[in-house]
Amino acid sequence: MSGLFSSENSSRGRPGIFAGKSEAKPHMLPQRFYFARFKGTYPYIFCTKPLNEKSFVHSSHKQPFSSLKENVAMKDHEQRLEDLFFFAKEVLGYTQLTELHLSWFDILLREQFVLLLAPVGHLKTSSCTIAYPLFRLTENHNLRILLVNEVLDNAKGFLREIKGHLTQSARFREQYGHWDLTADTWTEERIQIPRTEIRKEPSIAVASVLGTVVSQHPDLVIVDDPCSNRNTQTPNQRQKVITWFQKDLLPRLDDGGQIIVVMTRWHTDDIAGFLKSEPGFANWKIIDLAAEWLDESGKQHILLPEKFSAEKLAQLKAQLGTSSYNCLYLNDPSGQEGSDFKAAWLDSGRYDHVPDGLSIYVGIDLAISRREGSSRFAYCVIGKDKAGNVYVIDAYRDRIPFNEQLKAAKRVFHQYHPCLMAVESNGYQAAFAESLRTDEETKRMPLKTINASDDKHARLRGLTPLFENGAIRLPKPNGMAWLTQLEEELLHFPHGTEDMLDALWLAIQALETQRVVPKIYYVGDSRRFDNYV
Repeated sequence: MSGLFSSENSSRGRPGIFAGKSEAKPHMLPQRFYFARFKGTYPYIFCTKPLNEKSFVHSSHKQPFSSLKENVAMKDHEQRLEDLFFFAKEVLGYTQLTELHLSWFDILLREQFVLLLAPVGHLKTSSCTIAYPLFRLTENHNLRILLVNEVLDNAKGFLREIKGHLTQSARFREQYGHWDLTADTWTEERIQIPRTEIRKEPSIAVASVLGTVVSQHPDLVIVDDPCSNRNTQTPNQRQKVITWFQKDLLPRLDDGGQIIVVMTRWHTDDIAGFLKSEPGFANWKIIDLAAEWLDESGKQHILLPEKFSAEKLAQLKAQLGTSSYNCLYLNDPSGQEGSDFKAAWLDSGRYDHVPDGLSIYVGIDLAISRREGSSRFAYCVIGKDKAGNVYVIDAYRDRIPFNEQLKAAKRVFHQYHPCLMAVESNGYQAAFAESLRTDEETKRMPLKTINASDDKHARLRGLTPLFENGAIRLPKPNGMAWLTQLEEELLHFPHGTEDMLDALWLAIQALETQRVVPKIYYVGDSRRFDNYV
């Protein structure tokens, strides 16, 4: 099936459902719709052709979704679509919504099971998680709606925004009345509006992924961003989310209810990968969109040019690195499986000799145990020139006892005279720093402890754009063992050892700290006080 809403998958880089003529915008509506300015104020959509059901409905789901009351069912689809788009833009004030979001609304009003994969920043929440459920409540006050996010506080934020529309929007209250008559019973996690039927569930409730949804029987479930790097790093984390979705959430959906998952990809085996690959979910409508793509002629297209220009996307790619950019903006998580650091990046910035006049920084990653398989002691020495280029000039890793680790730190200090040395401040590492500070030989060592208690892999992935853009340079291969070891860690990350990478990250933190913190020298030091430039 071809056309605007084809269910056939296109090649990577182009939105999967928008197969058609390459010169057409991917999110344009069929020809039966066009925009006109009505009374010079409001955008309306007019019908110019009769509805062609086959162009829109998933091949395994021949009837458009509908679980509304008879008075709503009597409305034709095009009228509801027009009403929803007007409601979102003019009543709720989401003026940034475009034809792209109109095409999403078209699918939400038709399909019972929807997976929408769209890049970050493309107004998924405003359109699908706020505007759509509120519109459904205007059609049927008795609906039971459940909003889900990976983090409960985020889900509560969705509900706060909805409450704001109900209590503060004069336009909404003028058109739909006062829904906050029982606002004194509202909580952070649930609200109820006036109904014509008695039901135990609230009008809108919120929950978190892996949270309790027992006793809920919603008519509409919207799962907004169920995944992040916090719950997709390991197979066990990913399986927990999938199991919760299958065994806890899906069985709660009321007969004939609708479920919508809107998200950005984080891993090939995340919940989206599961829904796309499992035969039991073949009746789901899947919308897979990229922020940009090239057509057959090589021409670039942008999904939401009103918000993201080609220049802005290029800047985001440079800041995030290719792997993270592909995942967050192209919905292509394939780079998350292999190494985040590409061999071509390492080779493109090789240097022959260490330049003169570098400012030296050192990162030290400490080992806690000598047991085989445990982490190893490592350090990394970097130098920064006045142009901002960072040269990795030495590194080391091994399983050595505490006293040998102290000796290694002293040796590096005396050999390289660094501006600053950074070591982790967690537990055992704090004792290491204290030992150096109280040692007569190293009491003048410029040592800083760094708190690195957050997600380790997320921290190290922050180095990828620096390597990709050539900001960090390695020496040309010269048979040095430390260089081979560092390259192995880079090219096997996140599936290998990371001792030298941890030390490199700490060295970069030392450099970043010295940008804004003055160098501190001691009384009697022959060097003058100044700031690092």
